[in-house]
Amino acid sequence: MRKLFVILMMLAATGTALAQRHNGGGHLPRVRIEWGAIGGINVPNYTTNMQIADIGERMGWQAGIVTAVNFGAFAIEPQILYVRNGIRINYYGEERTSVRLRSNSIDVPVLASLRLLRPVRFYAGPVFTVMNDCKQKSGGDLLDFGRIRPTISFAAGVGVQLGHMLLDLRYNGQFRAKHDVVLPDGNYLKKLRSYNVAFSVGYLF
Repeated sequence: MRKLFVILMMLAATGTALAQRHNGGGHLPRVRIEWGAIGGINVPNYTTNMQIADIGERMGWQAGIVTAVNFGAFAIEPQILYVRNGIRINYYGEERTSVRLRSNSIDVPVLASLRLLRPVRFYAGPVFTVMNDCKQKSGGDLLDFGRIRPTISFAAGVGVQLGHMLLDLRYNGQFRAKHDVVLPDGNYLKKLRSYNVAFSVGYLF
């Protein structure tokens, strides 16, 4: 996926050059500001190097605000997304334990998109996680399991704009969790890694 990220960024730079040539070489293209709302589902995948634990995922969701500074064939798209995922950890220690966790985060993707093949757009860029927590519901209380996502990751994907409607499919790489997850018996779930594939539908104003 890192190679795909580099390729998409190179294509985006090429699109910028073509857009400037189309607009008369030295003249800057007309800039347009876009914004809208987006929401959809995501399918996470978590892995760990511990042989005494396995992880099951539940389908999650995300929703937020999308914006774009559109230069024509190229655009910069800052976004703010609230992301919710569910995790089930089956831990085989002294006794079998099953833990259900709920992960919440606020992500800020800053995407570079290539729009030469309208209505299709291709994009990639970094994702900054500005808030992240992971909790277990035990009775009426929520127990804090700390951060399970990194501060910086990346996203790459494709979107199709049909009038005011935007269809969005993206791969969110999450790399390794910032902290090990503490299990109920005090052991640590080490090297927890994750990614998710998200499909969203948005409305652009």
